Amino acid sequence: MNDKVKILLVALLFAALAPALCAMQQTIGLRGGLSYPLNDVKDTRDLNPAFGISYEAWLKDYLSLGIYPYSTTLSGKDKDVPVKLHDYETSVLGADLLAKLRPTKTLCVNFSDGALKRIAPFVELGLGASYYDNDIDDAKAVLVAPSAGAGVSFLTKWNVNLDLGVQFEKTWDDNMESLENDKAHDSYLMPFLGLGYTFGKSGAGDGSKYEPKKITRYQISMKEDFILKGVQFEFDSADLTYEAKTNLDDVVKALKQNPKVKLRIQGYTDSVGDDQYNYGLSLRRAESVKNYMVQKGVAAERLTTQGFGEKNPIASNDTPEGRAENRRIEFVIVK
Repeated sequence: MNDKVKILLVALLFAALAPALCAMQQTIGLRGGLSYPLNDVKDTRDLNPAFGISYEAWLKDYLSLGIYPYSTTLSGKDKDVPVKLHDYETSVLGADLLAKLRPTKTLCVNFSDGALKRIAPFVELGLGASYYDNDIDDAKAVLVAPSAGAGVSFLTKWNVNLDLGVQFEKTWDDNMESLENDKAHDSYLMPFLGLGYTFGKSGAGDGSKYEPKKITRYQISMKEDFILKGVQFEFDSADLTYEAKTNLDDVVKALKQNPKVKLRIQGYTDSVGDDQYNYGLSLRRAESVKNYMVQKGVAAERLTTQGFGEKNPIASNDTPEGRAENRRIEFVIVK
């Protein structure tokens, strides 16, 4: 069995076993782009098409481990070498094993509505193997280390993702174009555009898996904790809407009828944004509710506030409707 077949079999085996071994969110995709050689050829270095596939298993919502088989050609010209080497063309078949870091909150832009869910930078680092044949020397398989990449991802609400990036491949060989220079190994760049689809169980921390909290919903209660649908907030706002004030008037009325009841007002946000910012926003929302109720005649000492940020979601943060539900106020009976 030659080296070329071995590389293909390893790539296929990994892709076949990974879903069974990793009960987590996964992304499969296609990559297309160009390759540009970085070697001993001086005069002309050609751009050639490069194609590949990708498979990623998401260990966390921001960290994946993936394999990326690809195929391309490296070519160029050098007039200062023997005639038979003036023009070289090397076919390359490779596969990389890469860890990808793609933040979900910091250094990225999240959207609460619309088709686009997130724009996030990413970096990739790992190693691989490359099988090349230049029709002059014997075909050869070589180690690629490091393999590194960077770019930006565009994630949509349909779980279809677009990656725009560039990959750098550093081989442990100096003969890919049949020109050997002991000072440096041959390398190549591959700018690419990737299209992927994400499926399966969600990674940790993305808020798509949740357990509904046991709480009285959409009904005022002076005996049990409750939540009112109308007491919610617009995206990135702590201002009370007309609907919110109308619902709070009913809470004020119930409190006046039950003078011994005390409430803790708990504010929450959706998952969009930085943790620290969301905590502050949730606390401002709780304070906004308290201030309104005090203005309406409820004694301030009967009301306390607390902010929880994006913790304890009651709906999925993967949809605009779910995020709207999570931007809420909960009323907890203080006993």
